[in-house]
Amino acid sequence: MLREIYDNLPSSFQRGIDELWSAIPPNIKLGTAYGDMRKLLSVSDSWTQDQIHAWQNAAIKKLLLHAYGTTVFYRRIFDDAGFNPESFQDVFDLQRIPSITKQTVQENMQDMLSNAFSYKHRIRMTTGGTTGRQLVFYAQKRFTMAREKAFFDHLWSKVGYAAGTSEKVVLRNNVLPKGVLWQYNHRDKSLILDPYHLTDDNCSRVMEKLNEVQIPFFHVYPSSALMLADYINRTDHRLRYTPKAVFASSENLYKGQREIVEAAFGCPMLLHYGHSEMCCVASWCIEENHYHLEEIYGYTELLDEEQKVIMQPGQMGEITATGFNNYVLPLIRYRTADYAAYAEHNPKCHYSGRVLQNVEGRWLQEMLVTSKGNKISMTAINFHSDIFDRVKFYQFYQDTPGKVTMRIVKNDGYTTMDETAIRHALEEKLGEFLHLDFSYVDAVEPSRNGKYRYIISKL
Repeated sequence: MLREIYDNLPSSFQRGIDELWSAIPPNIKLGTAYGDMRKLLSVSDSWTQDQIHAWQNAAIKKLLLHAYGTTVFYRRIFDDAGFNPESFQDVFDLQRIPSITKQTVQENMQDMLSNAFSYKHRIRMTTGGTTGRQLVFYAQKRFTMAREKAFFDHLWSKVGYAAGTSEKVVLRNNVLPKGVLWQYNHRDKSLILDPYHLTDDNCSRVMEKLNEVQIPFFHVYPSSALMLADYINRTDHRLRYTPKAVFASSENLYKGQREIVEAAFGCPMLLHYGHSEMCCVASWCIEENHYHLEEIYGYTELLDEEQKVIMQPGQMGEITATGFNNYVLPLIRYRTADYAAYAEHNPKCHYSGRVLQNVEGRWLQEMLVTSKGNKISMTAINFHSDIFDRVKFYQFYQDTPGKVTMRIVKNDGYTTMDETAIRHALEEKLGEFLHLDFSYVDAVEPSRNGKYRYIISKL
């Protein structure tokens, strides 16, 4: 109701409302879940390893008792494993519980939902579908996302970002109207750039705008930042000011790419690891070439191919996490399909928690190429919506610039209305220089290592 009224207001009225909203401190807008987490994070930054472990053990036991007492699924698998959550003493006891996967959640969703929360206390969410199969799940209203924002506001504050006050440039997956290269979001104090049309001519205009407004922080996908950085590094167009930080997420960053972006922007590029299911976050260490596991966000394990827990540094394993911020749909020992290894602690880094290296996420820097030669990151096209509810798998195939085929494995109930909705959403992002076709198949093509790729490119 309120949203409908807002949408029908003149733009000048909307701007006034947005500016008033942005002036309200986050702890008031987002409530106690946000404020309490910011306080906890400010204190826990100076904790010892023993203090971190004690807090984690208490948080895990609380979650285990909740899951056992309010969900059909966890009561069943705990009983089958002979595990009583009352007996939990430390993180090593988690190994007595079987791990779960995206497929586990998809097949057991109703049994995994906590009966302690009614439907009105849930938020429907989706993953981006990096493996070609989207996951629908639920989070806790006015809790999960408030704590999520608290974490990132806290992490960003370490380089001077002030939530509610600082401005940022966003170069991620926003679709702007045709011909519009940027748009200012007064509610979020963000200058939003369109990543889908970064031609040289458009980059020149974008650089003029950036030098005009001189916003100190950037929030980017690595691939989008690299497109702009490439333009900066090979032309005479430079930033005539020094930003404070480029915050990056959602894609792998490969060797040498950080240096390219930092040379172009003239400031540190800070990458973090996270995933849509919100069980694990690892933030980039400014001092050393590794990630800090954010131990208050969730408890993370690395599992080898035999589902054994890895303890020693250097050995790659699957990131498997137990999230502390969602009691509506508890995810306990959730295998993310992302990989990393523990790193040795370096004296230059004073972080008390565990550290990761060689993080390999599901998001690859895969690109589609338009008829004009523009590159569109597949990360920017990821969808967090219900248009893939009746799609089992999907994959993009391209062998000609300007043309792409979407291969779809139908799920029950799929109709031409689903194709229309998917086409509309995709064409809005792909624009007029990339023609989209559909192909319905029984299975999608894996890569040579047997893993499913979001895009198969023959270019």
